[in-house]
Formats: sequence, C-alpha cells, structure tokens
Amino acid sequence: MFHLVVVVCMAGSACETLHAPVPYPSEARCAGQAALLAGIVRGQYHPGRAFRYEYTCTVNARGGAGQVAAK
Repeated sequence: MFHLVVVVCMAGSACETLHAPVPYPSEARCAGQAALLAGIVRGQYHPGRAFRYEYTCTVNARGGAGQVAAK
C-alpha cells in the first residue's frame, strides 16, 4: 500500500502540506490522488494564480518504508 504526502505552493503565497488519510493500492492511484488534492487546494485560491505541487508516494513494507515515486 502506498502512502501519499502532497506539498502545494501558490505563487506569492505559503505552501500547504497534505497527508492523505488512506493508503492507495498502486503507485498510479497514489499519483492520481496527488493531482486531485493539488487541484482542490488550488481551487481555494484565486484561479489565475500559478501553482506547483510535489508529491511523494511511499510504500509501507514490513521491513520499513522506502520512497517509491516523487514528482
């Protein structure tokens, strides 16, 4: 299962960090959810402002956690 953390930054504003409350079954689902969460945060601000987001999907294995994907 993949756990998601998203950081969304608006131009000229502070950044927000989001931790998804549920794990995702695949890396692709995790990445898709990152885009959705970034869009939700962007919608809270002026629509003309530029924004960027970064995400990290980590996998929880019995031996520990390792980074799997980042954008």
